[in-house]
Amino acid sequence: MDSTEILDTLRAAADAVVVALSTFEGSGLSGKRQTQYHLDVVADEAACGILLGRGLAVFSEESGAQGAGDVTVVIDPVDGSTNTDRGIPFSCISLCALDGQGPLVSLVRSLTTGVTYEAIRGTGARRDGVTIHASDQVDPAQAIVGVNGILPGHQGWAQVRTMGAAALEICLVAEGALDAYLQAGGASIHPWDYLAGLHIAEEAGAHVLSIDDEPLTVIEAVPRRPLVAGTKALALALADTLRSHSHRPRPTVGDSGA
Repeated sequence: MDSTEILDTLRAAADAVVVALSTFEGSGLSGKRQTQYHLDVVADEAACGILLGRGLAVFSEESGAQGAGDVTVVIDPVDGSTNTDRGIPFSCISLCALDGQGPLVSLVRSLTTGVTYEAIRGTGARRDGVTIHASDQVDPAQAIVGVNGILPGHQGWAQVRTMGAAALEICLVAEGALDAYLQAGGASIHPWDYLAGLHIAEEAGAHVLSIDDEPLTVIEAVPRRPLVAGTKALALALADTLRSHSHRPRPTVGDSGA
């Protein structure tokens, strides 16, 4: 299966999630796993059915590793499921297909607006088919920053947004709507939350670093604290702010390739 066929499959999986959730009337936690909602299970079954049926391996937040093959799709069927369950209109499906070299094809679709972000390795990033580019902002005092977690006091940034769906927030970095996105304090996210967004952001020209200096391209249920910014200078400045409070080693800037 080539990259175009994989992208078509990711689109079909996203379509299946939208259809499944459009008729879902339940609410609340599933009781099967901590923080898992009933809607997560419904969305996961819809997406994984498409992906596995077309011969792709899957690593899902909701159902773990399934299938086998040279390409594995890391999936969060509903990123921002608490938002969705409570009727807050900010959530998405996040899909990142990886091969032996790292992220190959990625798709993030808003479950509220239908806006879709896509990337194929080496070809740039697109929003609804139109090429997008990350912000060129270098000054933290002028930056609008998306944050997961609690910031240690006022940092002097222009504005902060906390919206509850990392993949979609990182895609806002990719299109330049946000200048940066970061994990603050003890907050962390997992590969299914960020891989697709980070791939799309990198293809759009953003720089990515791990505050913990850990590899970001992993197919494991491990927490990470990545930061995404439109420029290397802004990424390092924001990381310095967090490092001054956490006393962690200085991170290095790079891509999220394997």
